[in-house]
Amino acid sequence: MDFEKLKGFAKTAVDKTAEGIGAANKKRKKAAAETKITLPASNQFASSTTVRKTVDGQYYIGFYTEDPVLYEFVGFEFAGSTIKERTKTTGKTKQQGRSGSVVGGAAIGTVLAPGVGTIIGGMAGGARKKKGTINSTSVTTQEEKPGTAKVMLRNAVTGELKTIKTKLTNAEAGNIDRFFR
Repeated sequence: MDFEKLKGFAKTAVDKTAEGIGAANKKRKKAAAETKITLPASNQFASSTTVRKTVDGQYYIGFYTEDPVLYEFVGFEFAGSTIKERTKTTGKTKQQGRSGSVVGGAAIGTVLAPGVGTIIGGMAGGARKKKGTINSTSVTTQEEKPGTAKVMLRNAVTGELKTIKTKLTNAEAGNIDRFFR
């Protein structure tokens, strides 16, 4: 075995590894200087789209790369999301007191004094009050259904327009608007 030759292979491997690590670190630093945003999928069968902004203010789609296909921002359209409110009320009503009625009072009044007693008994039967309390709890929940949105980008070289369709909530739309402005 030629130990000098083996030693040379090991040194070459170490040097190449060090170069690779150095290059990867440079790449990470460049990638960290860029900002990115991920647009949610437009439906359950699509996947999300990552848009990166270079330090020069241009955009590209996907993972970090040294020579991406660059785009310029053209526009952003958002139709707005829909907010649904649901209120659920639960509870019971408790009533206390006599349960009188106009008919019951009129019947008693007729027995005691036919004619006038019927009228007075009916009025008295209807005038009896009941006391009651209502114990209930209402819970209102809001649910936001994402609305459709489009991000339009123009290829910096060919001028071709690229439209990315997505569904967003109001908060997500605000974040995307700030990213591109």
